[in-house]
Amino acid sequence: MNQEMQQAWSLIRERVKQQVTGRTLYRALDALQLVTIEGDTVVLGLPHEEYSLAGHLNAPTVRKWIEQFLAEAYAIRPQLVIIEGVTLHDWQLYQRKQEELRRLSEQGTRKRETETRSYTNWETVYEQVGRKFAETPGRSLATNRARYLNEMIEFVRDALQRMPVETEADERQLNRVIERIATNVDAPAAIVAWLILHAPTNPNYEPHPTS
Repeated sequence: MNQEMQQAWSLIRERVKQQVTGRTLYRALDALQLVTIEGDTVVLGLPHEEYSLAGHLNAPTVRKWIEQFLAEAYAIRPQLVIIEGVTLHDWQLYQRKQEELRRLSEQGTRKRETETRSYTNWETVYEQVGRKFAETPGRSLATNRARYLNEMIEFVRDALQRMPVETEADERQLNRVIERIATNVDAPAAIVAWLILHAPTNPNYEPHPTS
């Protein structure tokens, strides 16, 4: 990173400090360093010992000012990334970690899609619900049962897309599945049914890994 760009970043940092308040936030900004600029991606880093301050920098208002002044200084539409560490090696590590997370997420999605395609009837769904609970580690913990429930909400919704409830028999089969989930998580069946049929879809949902 050349000296001119580093000087520009120092000026940006001071301009941001004029728009915000808070001693801890000032400390975070003082520690924040320019790591690299790759196209429109601007990578800023905090030293490892100061990374606990990242939450202050990721506040929407703070990010807005940083991005606005970056855009003015570098004539780009910045995609801001704040990482732990202040070297190019730290940035490379961050990219590898993000790629691994994407790979695992895609792998989980493919697995779920494959399982969904294998559904032939509600009896299969009922069996899958039981098997997945049996595979859930630490089932006695409420948090793990909640993760199982979260996965089952999406699981049954996927099944409903492929096998819509059109007859009274379908309705009974669906209720049987819901009651099994409810029993597994120790929750009222009506609540589980509402979560599956009416609760807003979570866009950040990821399947909980099982072993």
